[in-house]
Amino acid sequence: MLSLKMKLACAVLLFLWPVITYAQSGSPVLHAGTVILSGKVTIPKVIRKDSVWLMLTIPQPFTGENKMYRTLLDSSGRFVLKVNTETNLSRCAISTDISMDHLVTVLLKSGQENKVSFNYSDDGTITKVSISDNPGFTEADLIQGLKKFDEVLSYRSSKPRVPLYNKTFSAFVDHANNAILDRRPILNNPPFLSEKMKEILFKDYSLAMHYTHVFNYRNEMVINYSNTNNGKMPDSSEIKEPLRQDYSFLKNLDLNNRLNLYCFSYPTFTQELLQNNILNIPRIQETPIHEWIKNVKDILGQLIGFDRGMYYDMLVGNAYGVQFELELKPLTPKQIENIKKYYKGGDLEKILLRRNKEVMQEALFKETVVVNKTLDVSPEELMSAIVSAYKGKTVIVDFWATWCSPCLEAIKKSRDIKKQLIDKGAVFVYISGPTSPRKLWEMHVKGIGGEQYYLTTAEWKHMMDSFDFSGIPSYLIFDKKGELKQQFTGYPGNEIMQKRIEAVMEGDLKTGL
Repeated sequence: MLSLKMKLACAVLLFLWPVITYAQSGSPVLHAGTVILSGKVTIPKVIRKDSVWLMLTIPQPFTGENKMYRTLLDSSGRFVLKVNTETNLSRCAISTDISMDHLVTVLLKSGQENKVSFNYSDDGTITKVSISDNPGFTEADLIQGLKKFDEVLSYRSSKPRVPLYNKTFSAFVDHANNAILDRRPILNNPPFLSEKMKEILFKDYSLAMHYTHVFNYRNEMVINYSNTNNGKMPDSSEIKEPLRQDYSFLKNLDLNNRLNLYCFSYPTFTQELLQNNILNIPRIQETPIHEWIKNVKDILGQLIGFDRGMYYDMLVGNAYGVQFELELKPLTPKQIENIKKYYKGGDLEKILLRRNKEVMQEALFKETVVVNKTLDVSPEELMSAIVSAYKGKTVIVDFWATWCSPCLEAIKKSRDIKKQLIDKGAVFVYISGPTSPRKLWEMHVKGIGGEQYYLTTAEWKHMMDSFDFSGIPSYLIFDKKGELKQQFTGYPGNEIMQKRIEAVMEGDLKTGL
């Protein structure tokens, strides 16, 4: 659901976006809360199903994730959800499996009862929405806001591709800013949204554009080289790495602005910034928080344009979040001591310790990771050799990368179904390559588990070409005889993924394997 298709600050943002001031009551702040959301979904008979799932995705900006909650509607379309929040006002996305492409924006407010109702039309579109608290948003914002964001993401420029790999890093940043500007007018098209919603959507897109493209400069330049040189791959010396001081564009992203807390891209942006190999910010580990912040200010202070404010707290929470998300590793006693000493029982301490309890439970089901050496065979023989190593098992191959947010989101979601499939005889094989920095890849696989392979550039390219994959995440499912039964790109969700894997398993049973 949500990557929210998040595949994508801009220096132009501060100069070209209208300057709007909002009352403080309409802007979120970091706050540990738990809210009850109740409501009703009205579904016409023509599209009604026996059971309907409702999904809610909420940004958790302090610990660095977009968390999904789900529940079944009752026979009358009613539901109740208990949701942990990290801000006093939270902008969420709600959909049902009646139509996953139609999402409603909902605002949750801590400390009060939250209600929402929305109606489907016969064609599966949402025609009416009502919420109990509406801090400055219109009904059009709630119904059309996320759809408008998708329009911005989906826009493709007609401008010809130009070589950027042989220019400076700043030229690529300028190119990214121009791409952002090209999409800005879309927000002004009907249906008309409020200025506040347009500003949030623009911030959301700008942040996503940076963590997806600008932070992944080398990979972007490899693609740019190939696109402007008849599909050829560059020599490693043809693309220059940016330097830390080149990241001065960060000061134009206004990272202390509280409206960022409404953005689904903000948690991922901060996680990616902390893991960026050019900035090389140290892991927090058991370093006292005040000492770690001092080190971070030495690296980031001039680049982001300030040395105090909300964003430094965001960096602290997300630094522990990197440990939670990458390694699925709970806090150590020393880390808990550091958190309590620094936050002194405040909201941010409560958020971290609450998330730690969740990770402790999730870690109980953590799969053992096996890092395999690349087999000494030709690229043409490699996949066959990998699959044959797991003869007698259903093999699910996942092509992913550390920079691919949809890949990482899919891997995280799939934790819920992996154990039962492994118990039935499945094995999960994960394949990545040199576009994922080796050290970062080694951190990620600790939390992913399964059978891990790190390919060479030639091996990765052959895999993508031979299976005709145009992007990642992409998947292959082999039966117990090692025969390929399914291949597809894009994670279809846990329910469909489980059905596809079990269909292959059932085919094995029918043939007596």
